[in-house]
Amino acid sequence: MKNIDVRESMAGVTLLAIGLFVALYASSHYEIGVPARMGPGFFPAALGWIVAVLGAIVFAFSFRKTVHVLTPPPFALRSFLAVVIAVAAFSVLIERVCLMPTALVLAVIASMAGRNFRLGRALLLGVFLAVLSWLIFTVGLKMTLPAFKFPG
Repeated sequence: MKNIDVRESMAGVTLLAIGLFVALYASSHYEIGVPARMGPGFFPAALGWIVAVLGAIVFAFSFRKTVHVLTPPPFALRSFLAVVIAVAAFSVLIERVCLMPTALVLAVIASMAGRNFRLGRALLLGVFLAVLSWLIFTVGLKMTLPAFKFPG
């Protein structure tokens, strides 16, 4: 028992339990269908089984001979605040200014989490992410989320 990584084994058991719960719940409450004609429960059930198998693998690997003990990094208040503020900004901005400006602002705010923040890089990243989010959500997935909202 001295060669077991307790954190890994608990993570594996947790993943296994969550995966089994989702798979069994989806299987019993929704129509599964077949791969050619999937029902609403097919995808959740499949993902549940995949997570359960991955949890079993993680649990099995927790019995390795070598146990690595890692010390967690110190709490970074700046990073924490940047992420929390970015999420709050998303909830405030998405309906007011729509997708592309929101993505730009979020990228700049989230970039402030790093120690080597450069405004030019953050703006370039923001423009790239705004265009990418527009291509994915509006063009690719045909969501009715407007790219911009003009006053008036």
